[in-house]
Amino acid sequence: MVVKALNLDDELGITGYSSRWVLEKLEKHCDDYVKAKGDKKAVHIDAHDVSDGKGYMSRVFITKVKFDDNTDFTLAMKIPTSDIIEEKVMSMEGMKDDAARALIDNLMEAHNIECDAISLVASFSDFPTPKVYYVEKSRQGNVSGLEGREAPGVIMMNALNGASLGPIRSVTKQQCINAALDFAALHNNIAQLEDEKWKNKFDSTMHWDKGMMGSTIAMVDSFAKTYPELADFNKVIQSIDIFKYTKYALKDRPAQLNAWTYVHGDVWTNNVMFKKHADGSAGDEVLAYIDYQIGFEGNPIFDICRFLTFCADGDVRREVEPIALKAYHDRLTELFHQRGVQVPYSLENVQELYDLAFVHEAIQSMLMITFAGNEHLPEKIVEAQTAKIHLKLRFNLLDAEKNWKKWNLGAISGIKDL
Repeated sequence: MVVKALNLDDELGITGYSSRWVLEKLEKHCDDYVKAKGDKKAVHIDAHDVSDGKGYMSRVFITKVKFDDNTDFTLAMKIPTSDIIEEKVMSMEGMKDDAARALIDNLMEAHNIECDAISLVASFSDFPTPKVYYVEKSRQGNVSGLEGREAPGVIMMNALNGASLGPIRSVTKQQCINAALDFAALHNNIAQLEDEKWKNKFDSTMHWDKGMMGSTIAMVDSFAKTYPELADFNKVIQSIDIFKYTKYALKDRPAQLNAWTYVHGDVWTNNVMFKKHADGSAGDEVLAYIDYQIGFEGNPIFDICRFLTFCADGDVRREVEPIALKAYHDRLTELFHQRGVQVPYSLENVQELYDLAFVHEAIQSMLMITFAGNEHLPEKIVEAQTAKIHLKLRFNLLDAEKNWKKWNLGAISGIKDL
């Protein structure tokens, strides 16, 4: 919706901030706004909520300030909001009330993690990310410009003019390779930082969350009833100590291999903006990675794995996996060599870390089922979308079973191997 604010002391739409507060922050922190405004006067401000139906856990407002010469300036404001979080969480299959409350609290805290994460990665010139103007954490007792209301927290950044694929369309082989190269650049930058600038700052436990993992495991159980070939692996999944396994795949084994970095944690097509072709369609290069809410330290291949598992159809993923992993390690080796150092983990280690993360991500990818038909499409389109997603998830689980056997992961998780 578009909300027009004429009184500067009124709330700007449903942002949780007054229009005056927003304009004052732009004047103080946004160089692009100051340049666009010059000697002109701001006469109008709109906030357009673009997050509906996109699967976001925050509201994103495209905010436009109009000046007295009919020119304008546009930015994006990302604001954590409990209502959208509660709606998403309570709709998850198998979600219990106590687990739901814990997950909601976890997600609300995620905004504070994102403030630190996006500020960090925005400083790297060779990693695609939005330009950040101002960040403010939530639950800090800050003022909002509205009497009696605490500031909800905000990230103010440039409005991206990119293309999004959405949750249904598959990424291409080249998009997967380019993503792998991007994360090689990110990991090279992280490796050059002093520890105090990034370690012990990103500690989201979303991928260990009882409610989240319990819900996706329940979804696997329902899904496997349709596909008999998944029955054996489903028995393993239903018996697994998923928290022990997740810790091994995302933390313990990477530490053993000296493969440790900052992890974005949620790289999939809703959180990736691609550069546009002339006709407006998505190109092969990423314009920006967004949504840094569930970052953590650990497995450097997790982000690449999530991108391929969630975003690529089975045929694309199977073809590009070895190519993308080699491209990642080759680029990282090249970047480290330029600094006269060696990458501490081998290509074989990269493959192992990918396979371990893949089992976890195959389970989490069950969340994709909830995105079919989110755009209020005709029933026949929803039917086709659902079938497309089911095929992707089926191949994810079949390949996860292969990885389970390959690495004898039952011994790790206390479950008899297949």
